[in-house]
Amino acid sequence: MSLASYPAVTVTAIAMSQERDDLRGIARVEWSDPHGGLEDSSIEDVIRWLDQSAGIAYVGEPDGSRGPRIRVVGVNSQRYIRSNPDDETADALLTLPRLDPVVLPDRRPGSRRAARQPGWRWTIGRRARPAM
Repeated sequence: MSLASYPAVTVTAIAMSQERDDLRGIARVEWSDPHGGLEDSSIEDVIRWLDQSAGIAYVGEPDGSRGPRIRVVGVNSQRYIRSNPDDETADALLTLPRLDPVVLPDRRPGSRRAARQPGWRWTIGRRARPAM
């Protein structure tokens, strides 16, 4: 399933890019659907889903309850998600469990990673593997 299949989800864990450790560094999120199934999505997909489908996302609390609502902030390519409009450093998203950092592909021409990009899929906690 995908985010588009649900009107609301709960974010249960985050994966940071290797370059940042703040809200702008969230690269992927793990989320649970209303039936308890776990999925993960890129931050770009989450932002698009929140913007275009009127979806609602919440931060998951340690006891499994629903915490604060997640909103999209920022402009253009600098968009990111957060749940606390008053204090970015105390945002509930940053208290979630961390998944393995996301390794962003090197897209420079001639790079081995750039050459591998088509047909390869990046997954949280695993090395790149051929897309099936």
